[in-house]
Amino acid sequence: MIYDKLSKYYDQFLDLELYDEYLKLIKKYIGKGNVIDLGTGTGILAIMLAKENFFVTATDISTRMLETAYNNALLENVNIRYYIHDILEPLNQPYDLIVMSSDVINYLDKESDVKRAFRNVSNCMSAKSIFIFDFLRPKYLESLNNYAEDIEVDNGIIKWNIVKTDTENQVKHTLSIGNEIETHIQTTYELKKYKELLNAENLKVLKSKVFDERIILICGRKSI
Repeated sequence: MIYDKLSKYYDQFLDLELYDEYLKLIKKYIGKGNVIDLGTGTGILAIMLAKENFFVTATDISTRMLETAYNNALLENVNIRYYIHDILEPLNQPYDLIVMSSDVINYLDKESDVKRAFRNVSNCMSAKSIFIFDFLRPKYLESLNNYAEDIEVDNGIIKWNIVKTDTENQVKHTLSIGNEIETHIQTTYELKKYKELLNAENLKVLKSKVFDERIILICGRKSI
């Protein structure tokens, strides 16, 4: 499973400033309410939202990620509900804010799966709900081809390699510590395609924020 073996080192791969951007954007649209953080990872953004007095539920497909996130919440003395969930599965209740940060959507390698994830989000939104997520820009993903880095950790070195696959706008990550190896695929699309997929599931873009490596989209539900 993606990053299961490497969960305790996960934060070393993240752009922590991204979560500050998320919080700024979120507070412009919503100041309180019921939040679900999909693909929470180690729970950084979930903790930030809990400290802002949101009622936070955080999910991930990885049990070990959730264990790390739970321990982080204990250290920060915040109350967050956690459960295992795949973004391709429906959600069981409505939310005021749905978050899918740090290119979670790019771990889906089929267009139909992206559309399905958007459908699940749309179905748990009201007319006033906000959905915020980001995706890696195709040009940035292209620039990662043949990337290699050795990262020192407490019990060895993580070797991280990225190569393009034969599929357009797709790369394969390989991470290893000694004999432990994990791989995962990331796939992205142009902004126009994401807007089409959102529109097909009754979602509209309210605002976008463009960075060199990614774009954050703030979305609402269209009137039926």
